[in-house]
Amino acid sequence: GQRLNFGKYNTSKVKRGWNITSTRQDRNSGITTEERILKVFNIQKENTTSNQKTKYQYTLQDGNLAAEIFCLEKMTKEEIVVRSNIRWLGDTYQTKNYQYSFSAAILPMTKEDDEPWQLVLYNNYDRSKDTARRLLDLPYVEEEGWVSNGEETITIRPIRVKNVTTKKGRQAQMPVKLLSGYELRIDDGVVAIIDTFDHNIWIYNDLDAPTKLVIASIGSALMLRKIQDVNG
Repeated sequence: GQRLNFGKYNTSKVKRGWNITSTRQDRNSGITTEERILKVFNIQKENTTSNQKTKYQYTLQDGNLAAEIFCLEKMTKEEIVVRSNIRWLGDTYQTKNYQYSFSAAILPMTKEDDEPWQLVLYNNYDRSKDTARRLLDLPYVEEEGWVSNGEETITIRPIRVKNVTTKKGRQAQMPVKLLSGYELRIDDGVVAIIDTFDHNIWIYNDLDAPTKLVIASIGSALMLRKIQDVNG
């Protein structure tokens, strides 16, 4: 029954499917010397793969125009899990790789000949290709995003910041740059900013109503994610 309201836009109740998560232990090809030593101290080292998938749909309108939005979110992650079997020490996790993808179909209900828009956002991480070595280095992540109806394309670019201002006006500095939102671009111009920290959406004023509706649809779809890109 979740709804979003921002500016002159509001959504219907969001209909969500099952949030499906599964984890399996990967079969080892052979026991290494490291694993034999760990077993002496009752420490287990496992390779696991987890999969998560969820979907949702809703309608967005501004009082005059409306759009139907259908979303699908997926993530696959491979990890090394070291189980110490010691209560005070706990378990440790190391990500080997992950693949995150978010897709959405945006169907404007403005004219009969309106083409649907397809949204694609993904990022991939592979530890074997990662050049980050120091404690506060950000991992290397391949990422890309866009929205297109076959004729026009809106590019999605992540925004990462170290300095933030809270809603109460307080300044805060993070030790590393964190994902704070996305900018949407048409050609070389920024047409919108989606702030995932404070849940705000800014849309460039000098756009026509159908384009603003598509941009509002993109912003609301990204705000409603449950899994989200794990590098955020």
